[in-house]
Amino acid sequence: MPRIPFTNLHLEDDTHVIKVRPHAKRKVVVPIGPALPRRDTVVSEQKHARLMLVLFKPWRHADDLRHSGQTWLEAYRQFLQTCSPDIVEYIDNMQLLHECKDSRDAHYSNRR
Repeated sequence: MPRIPFTNLHLEDDTHVIKVRPHAKRKVVVPIGPALPRRDTVVSEQKHARLMLVLFKPWRHADDLRHSGQTWLEAYRQFLQTCSPDIVEYIDNMQLLHECKDSRDAHYSNRR
């Protein structure tokens, strides 16, 4: 099981490490709080882009997520060109949840 040390600048570099769990013991993260922003509305696309970068792009400082003067959406689109297909699939599945809820709501409104 790989262990990744923190950098020397980290407050817990002497006492803590990051352990990569074996595939069979990995857990599913369940976000708690406000709903994940949608990527298919103009109102929330910047929020969606920012959250996906925070969740999936490796970073140590907020400046690592986007360049100076770059919008969150521009940085996100650039990231999508270089990230693994697995990450793209995870992001697509997060949007699929919104689409399923839309379909459910449309179905029930048509039944009335």
